[in-house]
Amino acid sequence: MSSRVRRILIAVGLLLALGLVVGVAAGDRLSGGDDDGARTGAVASTPAETDPYPLATGPTPRAVQDMVFERAYSECATGDPLALAAKYKTEDTSDDGVAEAVGRGWASYFKAGSDAAQEGRDGCLQAMQEGSN
Repeated sequence: MSSRVRRILIAVGLLLALGLVVGVAAGDRLSGGDDDGARTGAVASTPAETDPYPLATGPTPRAVQDMVFERAYSECATGDPLALAAKYKTEDTSDDGVAEAVGRGWASYFKAGSDAAQEGRDGCLQAMQEGSN
């Protein structure tokens, strides 16, 4: 391929790319895109607080409950309770409070329900008890 043909192909490619960019920008502006940063609707003064570890509704399969128990047990067996309280953002630094937060965190990770969160809590408490003996 000659250098002249190559230059023409590059120029055509650049023009096509430029046309695509201009077309997308024009389409966004026509569809009501918010390019100027102005707000047109009401803005909430404070964001709604959401649960950092949401749980599923309904029963959790036993295999998933076992995984939550094992992960929580392992984490509580090797982790400092104060560090775990900070990681899971709980103000209750008691063993029960930390175990509750860890169990809920793992249940949320596996998209499980409150039954799995309870299993995770139990696993964490068991690890803490075995670690203190």
